[in-house]
Amino acid sequence: MRLEPLYRLTFRYHEAFRSGGEGLLLARGRCEGRLAGRLAGANRYRRRHDGTYLPVLEAAVETESGATVLLRLRGYGRPEDEPVGRVLVAITHSTADEDLVWLNDALGVGGGEVREGREIVIDVEQAVWEPLLGTMTE
Repeated sequence: MRLEPLYRLTFRYHEAFRSGGEGLLLARGRCEGRLAGRLAGANRYRRRHDGTYLPVLEAAVETESGATVLLRLRGYGRPEDEPVGRVLVAITHSTADEDLVWLNDALGVGGGEVREGREIVIDVEQAVWEPLLGTMTE
């Protein structure tokens, strides 16, 4: 497997609804790179006992050409870490657009930051399958 740059997600939550250790956050932002456009979505997260957030972001990217790509992001977030909050995610994609249909098989993996507790920036790479180099021995 190798990683290839795919896009950068940058977004903020503009509304928040919380109940105990879970909540719903409404997001708006941008996607720039091989996939580019405006992003809108909802993060239905829960928080573990150790303070780690477990996001489940369902979002749509609308491209300049009017195509829609749906994203499903899952991962781990530690927004209170110092000096900057940390995020690790896996992303799957779904689209019917002929020019972007290759994204349906693109598994995105990303790492990012929570900046000033408000803005989330995630660099997403595509995990590309490659044949194994050797055989594993027991």
